[in-house]
Amino acid sequence: MQMTQALARAVQTRRHHTATIFEGRQRTWAEVGERVPRAAAALRALGLQPGDRLGILAMNSDNYIEIFFAAAWANLVLVPLNTRWAVPENIYTLGDAQCQALIVDDAFVPQVPQLLAGHSMAHVIHAGEGATPEGMRGYEALIAATPPMADECGKDDELCGIYYTGGTTGHPKGVMLSHKNFISASVNWIATLHFGEDTVYMHSAGLFHLAGCSPAIALTLAGGTHVCLPKFDAVLAFEAIQAHRVNYCLFVPTMVNMMINHPAFARYDLSSVRYCEYGASPMPVPVLAAAMEKLPTWEFIQGYGMTESAALTVSLPWRYHFDQPGMPSKRLAAGRAAYGVDVRVVDEEGNEVPRGTHGEIAVRGPQVMLGYWRKPEATAAALRNGWLRTGDAAYMDEDGFVYIVDRVKDMIISGGENIYSREVENAVHAHPAVRDCAVIGIPNAQWGESVHAVVVLKDGHSASAQDIIAHCRTLIAGYKVPRSVDFSDALPLSGAGKIMKNVLREPFWRGKSKSVN
Repeated sequence: MQMTQALARAVQTRRHHTATIFEGRQRTWAEVGERVPRAAAALRALGLQPGDRLGILAMNSDNYIEIFFAAAWANLVLVPLNTRWAVPENIYTLGDAQCQALIVDDAFVPQVPQLLAGHSMAHVIHAGEGATPEGMRGYEALIAATPPMADECGKDDELCGIYYTGGTTGHPKGVMLSHKNFISASVNWIATLHFGEDTVYMHSAGLFHLAGCSPAIALTLAGGTHVCLPKFDAVLAFEAIQAHRVNYCLFVPTMVNMMINHPAFARYDLSSVRYCEYGASPMPVPVLAAAMEKLPTWEFIQGYGMTESAALTVSLPWRYHFDQPGMPSKRLAAGRAAYGVDVRVVDEEGNEVPRGTHGEIAVRGPQVMLGYWRKPEATAAALRNGWLRTGDAAYMDEDGFVYIVDRVKDMIISGGENIYSREVENAVHAHPAVRDCAVIGIPNAQWGESVHAVVVLKDGHSASAQDIIAHCRTLIAGYKVPRSVDFSDALPLSGAGKIMKNVLREPFWRGKSKSVN
């Protein structure tokens, strides 16, 4: 299995059809098929060798999709950087992955001096729409000046990309995904989520994220059409759907909520959409009901997965969003195992628990990661006897539907983004007035969960909630920053001296059927 198989098939079977649409620019699959080998050759001509890491920090675009395949064609390892992270977080990522080159677009050119501080980066490539800044190489100029190279893509279990996700130790972890991971996930996506050659898919999730990357590769394999938004914006989404007759979207529930409640919603024709996958967090029942009423042509499909499994592992098809004879309330489930993926609910030792019993979701299959980059201990903890331990507590019913009830790992999901408490706690602890802190997720009607910090101040020191919040904004991404702060004289501790977060969370979740949203 090779990543470039997806592109080769699209060029072979859909040569004259539209491949990408971005801000008024359209390219056919034939054009993309000509540009990718040139871009790959240009990267190799700069001195990059097979296995070298290539960072990319950019908003969504047609060029970004090409770069997925150009990196694979040249047998490089792509390292997408999170556009929402603070500069210190991406500095860490570049250093940890030991990137030899970096691609940026116009939005991130100003960050380059900071990003390169302390890094011996051989080249910075500008893939934006404006003039190429001094000291950088222009993406279009490189393609125009370089003859194409033969496909030297890696295969099967060779490393294809490193995708960074939050870390329980306070630093992001690089998830190593192989060619087999991506192609297996793509076939799964096509089978489970109905991608085809007539699919016109709108990218609103960031391509640095598996919710953006995984469908991009699957859609290429299917030979569909990519409609790229630089990032999610409700009006941009309305305009793109109407103008390009988009028939497939993916949104996190907060995006759906923003759209159906937007004052401009009624001005646009959104009836071309056939399917809408939602995921990263559950859709609140009132939001889903309102969306189904206001968007009657849309069929909603819930997806559950994680970076470590190349995205999709469980899905809830449209028909199960309604009660059926003998099968009520399936709409409350995360879904059933996707094709080619084994899913179990297990105890701590990895034994499958009886149906209806709470345990941890474990996943096995060809799309499960190789491991964490340069983190053998974290890899051993996550991959046990061939199974990926997800950290999500759940139960499975007699029909194989999985219901998530809690998280084994200390993670918050807000607006579809994973936030590891330890990363936030490290930022809070760095404030000079803080002696101790604990970060928890609390219910939030708009975002599902919001980040809440409980802080113990040092004797003789003072700080306000706004002081703590402003301090954190200088160190971590905005979506990770606490939305609220409480102050306490002490944190509750177990007999072993561990902070009892369940005690801190209990007042906020009292009366609810589960302790996560």
